[in-house]
Amino acid sequence: MVTMRLASRDHELSATKVSVSFGVVNLAGCWSGAMPVCHGAGGLAGQYRFGARSGASVVFLVIRKLAIGLEFENSFMKILNQLPLGILGVLLLFAGIELAMASKDMNTKEQSFVMLICVAVSLTGSSAALVLGVGFYLICY
Repeated sequence: MVTMRLASRDHELSATKVSVSFGVVNLAGCWSGAMPVCHGAGGLAGQYRFGARSGASVVFLVIRKLAIGLEFENSFMKILNQLPLGILGVLLLFAGIELAMASKDMNTKEQSFVMLICVAVSLTGSSAALVLGVGFYLICY
């Protein structure tokens, strides 16, 4: 939904095209030790919010990440650890706002209901996992 909302009307998107594109990448990448990846809506919304409007922006991002990784290797983690968490919080806030803007495209009660269920599961899912983990710890130890 986010992809269809943000994508240019010139490109025809379907769930099948989007799914197959990364399915092929994941199948090919697993043989070389790559981590599974997806079209994560949070990353897409964040990139869009901060100015990415075409496929070239993703290519530029990949090239930049590769260059930084090859140049700094492990020392780059020391640099990243110096950044205050507040900066990440602000970036996540803007990505979240961009994702929330998709709700204005809800036209029916059914669409709104599905969105609310997804939000409820997302909010309680992490809490339920925390409670389950703490409970498991208390039972076992």
